[in-house]
Amino acid sequence: MQITSIKASKTPNQVWLTFSDHSFIPFFIDDVVKLSLIKNQDIDDSKFQLIIKTALQFKGREFALRQIAISPKTEKNINQKLNLYFRKMILKYKLNLNNLNLKEISQEIIDYLKSKKFFNQADFVRYFVKKNSKKSHQQIIYMLQQLGIDQTSLLSIKFNQESDLNKIKTLLDKKNLDKSKLSDYNEKNKLKSSLFRRGFNISDINTAIDDWLNFR
Repeated sequence: MQITSIKASKTPNQVWLTFSDHSFIPFFIDDVVKLSLIKNQDIDDSKFQLIIKTALQFKGREFALRQIAISPKTEKNINQKLNLYFRKMILKYKLNLNNLNLKEISQEIIDYLKSKKFFNQADFVRYFVKKNSKKSHQQIIYMLQQLGIDQTSLLSIKFNQESDLNKIKTLLDKKNLDKSKLSDYNEKNKLKSSLFRRGFNISDINTAIDDWLNFR
């Protein structure tokens, strides 16, 4: 295998490495010097794998930083996004990973972000609660648990948005329900099941439906 060209990219601080098998990959310009890469250089498989790993670290780190710039993220959140991003890179550039460990590369990037204090769990929780303000409190807590938020942070959440009861009433109004239809036992149960799956408490559901029926 041989490096046939090292060309500047339109992306700042990036070059394109092209190889004798006609494959190519984006690369951080400083890493060209760090790995002593030059045009027409012969490289063995271990060197080629090091180049791929270094490229994935570079592009993965840039991707993660862009994601955090868009909105607060958790470690688990970034890890999931990196896994998807790496899969797309592998397909796009037809990379042969051999023994490269993508989980290890993702963890190195996460450790870098942690060292720079890019993860702030409190900021993420506030952002997430505000973004999902129309969902039930129970559903928000469940979703945060799935994203790796610890129990202490979950217990300290302050829900400043409207109550779940009012959220259910708002949903009922948007459904353009017919009072006679809701009087049907089966139809009412379908509606209750739908709201329950969205994380609302059954007592709030019953109260909201009863209020809706009584004041229509």
